[in-house]
Amino acid sequence: MLLKESLRQTGFLLKQREAGFTLTVLFWIVLWNYLKNVVTFQGLDVSQMYEPVKLLTLSYNKTYYDADTVLLFTMLYPLLVPLAAGLSYAKERQTKEELYLTARLGKKHYMQTKLLSVFLTTVLVFTLPFFVEILITCVSFPSDAHGDLTNLRIYSQEYAEMVHRYPTCMVYMVSPVLYAVLGTFLFGICSGIMAAFTTAVSFCFSIKYRVVLFFPSFLLLNSTLYLNELFSAGSCQISWYEYLLLFNDNRKFCWYLPAAAAFLFLAVIGLYEIGKRQERYG
Repeated sequence: MLLKESLRQTGFLLKQREAGFTLTVLFWIVLWNYLKNVVTFQGLDVSQMYEPVKLLTLSYNKTYYDADTVLLFTMLYPLLVPLAAGLSYAKERQTKEELYLTARLGKKHYMQTKLLSVFLTTVLVFTLPFFVEILITCVSFPSDAHGDLTNLRIYSQEYAEMVHRYPTCMVYMVSPVLYAVLGTFLFGICSGIMAAFTTAVSFCFSIKYRVVLFFPSFLLLNSTLYLNELFSAGSCQISWYEYLLLFNDNRKFCWYLPAAAAFLFLAVIGLYEIGKRQERYG
């Protein structure tokens, strides 16, 4: 019952203009990055060519050559992540559709299906464009190219140390493409948790203007940038993009991403428990 209704709600949310707009923006960013790569690297000999998956939109390694796409994406991400589905509960509360769904499903099941459908919708929206990019990039660029955009020699000690700073570097050593696929899927899951957190916040507060719901994810993500400036001191990084972007060779805390995801998950559960005890609507 819960899964079936959540899948139905997911299909409904994917048809909404918020999800469509977010998908369109992401596909445009992906297309822009892909076309820039094609124009920049066309005709380059394979011995001089870079690892294809390191040219992806989500590749931090690309910043060593051209940081424009990554900079644009990291600026938009805190605003896009709640937009795809995270505002849907507040919208249904304003249109009074919440009353009908609560009467049909029960308040507890309605809220549970809403959280799960928001999570699934956001995961799909934030993985599909990047999976498509992986596919077209691997088709368009030579698979036997192994260059790195730092221009380090791939058999050098510096390069080996850099690779070992990739999260799950053993996967990368087996297959860079598999590393990109798994990293993109992890990125989608983290985005889904963040969107579910936005929805859980709306459970507890009657929001008159949905634009207010952009602030939880925006403040959480951007606070890591300011904290990084204060406490990193050139050692381990704590900015959110250091952990969510692929092929990042900066020093990182191995516990940071699991701890942040667990914190958000527990926050979602806590806000859900508070919200389901509230009796007032609208």
